Amino acid sequence: MTIEEERESQLTASVTLPLKPFYFIRHGETEWNKSSIIMGSTDIPLNELGLRQAQEASQTLKNESFDVIVSSPRKRAQKTAEIIAKKTNKPLLLEEGLTEIVWGEAEGKPMDPTKSIFDDGHRPKGAETFSAFQCRVLETISSVVLMEKLPLIVSHGGVFKALTHHMGYKDLSSSNCIPFFFRPPDDSKHPWIICSLKEGDV
Repeated sequence: MTIEEERESQLTASVTLPLKPFYFIRHGETEWNKSSIIMGSTDIPLNELGLRQAQEASQTLKNESFDVIVSSPRKRAQKTAEIIAKKTNKPLLLEEGLTEIVWGEAEGKPMDPTKSIFDDGHRPKGAETFSAFQCRVLETISSVVLMEKLPLIVSHGGVFKALTHHMGYKDLSSSNCIPFFFRPPDDSKHPWIICSLKEGDV
């Protein structure tokens, strides 16, 4: 581990999420999701299935109690958020800190199932380290949940992994457009409760 990576790791460890509830949903499907191609910072739009998924998710979310939608500005997330905002009549804010991890030279290439997002020892050229990414995600989500209004966060699969990894869930992932409710513990010694809002999903 380099000095910079050690500093990033220490910063991440120092971030404590406020014990306040929030909703989270990953964007709908894109053609690159369908073909298992790495997106990262590349701005790929939703495909037809992704648009339908966002519509279905908006139906699920229309009776939930969130007050504001805070989204990554990437096309795939922003369009998902716009569809949900229209159905739920909630205000929409964009937040750059919620964007997906930058994968550098790996973007546009097929996913390698042997590589892990958590491994800072073998990053593609130009990629964000997981430590720096997780620190960015935690700081951004902390600021979002400290708003007076209960938020729905619309973001990316890597953001979900970074967030839940920090909470002690080492191998959770999110399918496209599955809404979750994050319920805080009574104190920081207990785990967060992560509830899928999709009927039949665990």
